[in-house]
Amino acid sequence: MMVERDYDRISVRDILDRADTGRSAFYAHFRDKDDLLLASSVEYLRDVLAVPLPPDPAAPPDSERLAPVPRLLVLAQQYPEVYRVLVGRSTGGTVLRSMRDVVERLLTEQMAGRLEVAEQDFAATIAFLSWGVVGMQAAIADSGGALTARRAYDIVAGLLSPAEP
Repeated sequence: MMVERDYDRISVRDILDRADTGRSAFYAHFRDKDDLLLASSVEYLRDVLAVPLPPDPAAPPDSERLAPVPRLLVLAQQYPEVYRVLVGRSTGGTVLRSMRDVVERLLTEQMAGRLEVAEQDFAATIAFLSWGVVGMQAAIADSGGALTARRAYDIVAGLLSPAEP
């Protein structure tokens, strides 16, 4: 539905009509449409990330500390029309924050033990990284193919690498 019209113009009634379900069934599972967006986005990304990708010699090794990041960027390259709606330049604040929350949750799960940061700094580090990933997803989706997931990852990895003396 979000590809068809702006998220703010979609009502719970529209969702119920499309899903052919009742209001009580909807509210038994979700507080509001924002809750549905967050839950469905988390579920979708977890499902997608659970499917192994074909071997890619250009991909960073699984042992690399930022190894979970390229997969999130590849999704924006594979589905630019979806990511333009979810994180693109005309996306509303609610949707953008929901997507950032989704990315933060996934990175929290996947980056535990990979980063050399103090435990009390882990959440702030993941928050920073999640906004960066969402920003790169938007840049990829809005670029019309000019920015690839690989190039976006190289930019992120370069920014987070120690400076050479």
